[in-house]
Amino acid sequence: MQGLIKGPTSGWTNHQPFLRRLCRGYVKSLWALLLAGTVMLAACGSGTSSGGGQVPVPLSGNWQVSLSNMPDVTPSSGLQGGFLLEKNGSVTGTLLYSVTRAGETTPCNSGSAIVTGNLAGQTVSLTAVAGTQTFTLTGTVTSNGMASTMAGSYKSTAGTATDGSPCGAATSSLGWTAISVPPLTGPITGGFHSTGGAAGLNNQDFPLTGVFTQAQNTGADHATITGTLSFSNYPCLATASVKGQISGNTVVLQLNGADGEIGGSDTHTVTLDSTPNGYVLHSLNGTAYAVTTNACLGDGNGTPGDIGYICLALGNTGACQQPVTLTPASVTFPPQVVGSTSAEQKITLKNNDAAGIMLTGLTLAFANNLPGGVANFAVTTDTCDIPGNALGSAFSLLPGQFCTIAVTFTPQEASGASATLTVNSPASPDNNTAFAVPITGSGVSASAALVPGTHLAGSKESFPPLLSVTKQLACGADLAWLKPSHIPGRGTSCAD
Repeated sequence: MQGLIKGPTSGWTNHQPFLRRLCRGYVKSLWALLLAGTVMLAACGSGTSSGGGQVPVPLSGNWQVSLSNMPDVTPSSGLQGGFLLEKNGSVTGTLLYSVTRAGETTPCNSGSAIVTGNLAGQTVSLTAVAGTQTFTLTGTVTSNGMASTMAGSYKSTAGTATDGSPCGAATSSLGWTAISVPPLTGPITGGFHSTGGAAGLNNQDFPLTGVFTQAQNTGADHATITGTLSFSNYPCLATASVKGQISGNTVVLQLNGADGEIGGSDTHTVTLDSTPNGYVLHSLNGTAYAVTTNACLGDGNGTPGDIGYICLALGNTGACQQPVTLTPASVTFPPQVVGSTSAEQKITLKNNDAAGIMLTGLTLAFANNLPGGVANFAVTTDTCDIPGNALGSAFSLLPGQFCTIAVTFTPQEASGASATLTVNSPASPDNNTAFAVPITGSGVSASAALVPGTHLAGSKESFPPLLSVTKQLACGADLAWLKPSHIPGRGTSCAD
């Protein structure tokens, strides 16, 4: 101790051999620990999968299946959509199937196929018993973090219809794919696009919002859907409750108005599809809705109050965005003396996608009712289709750009008058290409201006305000999903 105090340098020198041995031993121990840890981690990694270190992808969920088919049946025949359950590599579930012979439209076999199989790493093997046919599928499942995909080859036995006739030939090695479909659960935004009906709402868009909930996966061929929808400024319907089901990407929904009544006996499907802007529930295969409510009664001859398309975006606000908007949604001129011209009312057309691409090939059309062969309404200013200088000329709008169309009203007789401004544009997410603004006004005879009262447009005198009484029926709405060829009229009545 005395030596360390008096001669610190000498003391350090005396202890150097011991410290060097200690450090060398410590370093060797550290390297041994690191090497052991590396070996343990490698061993853990190699044990996660029998597929060379790949992480297994769960199969539990809703799947849409597509098969390459023999020429004896239609391309869409075979296994379709349904739910699978996977636990510890064992797979069970149920898929819908439908087999239609080539040249026919009615399935010769259809129903639910029981599925069994296994998942080893990313290798999947499935067996589906579909009536008289058995499908054996092998392949690989992958995931990009957003959706999972299965792909591989399959073989099948020959099938027969209930009458014993052939219904699906035996196959030995054809391709198949399947893609996972997310739960139809969460907030909904979108719109209803009218295409006709007794209410006269042709080509108008009505925004809507809502919430959907999909039932738990039980391995059945479908899951139930419930929810609510709220319509904005839709004259036929304000709110509706939703009941339906989903299988694969095929969805059938029934919508009830306030009285819970469903008209008709048929339904029309829509599909839940992935788009660059998110998942969209839409009706691309024809008119999906037939709406008959107390506010929008049918004509009694089979035409409902309104028919149209639907586009619902799941959990996002942009996937159902229409390419253009027209503001305001409708134009109403105040009562106007026959032969006098009103002040202008302007309609704004806008390219909705501020960060997108230029919309080209846009055209405007103006449909006037013509009592006596003379138009009631006129377009006085149009900044859209210049340099065409005429309605119907093709024009373009840059992203976010807008233009205006000014309209005036010159009534030709003392009655109601109407017109429609229509924009033809590129297809929207729900496959619509026409967007319209209805224009209405009322003509009043000059003699009415002699009656004391409120001021009348186009007159130096005044007269009592024209009153319009609308009878509101105190019962709810009827709404159905119907094929255009099967649209019933309203068969019930409501108390005053």
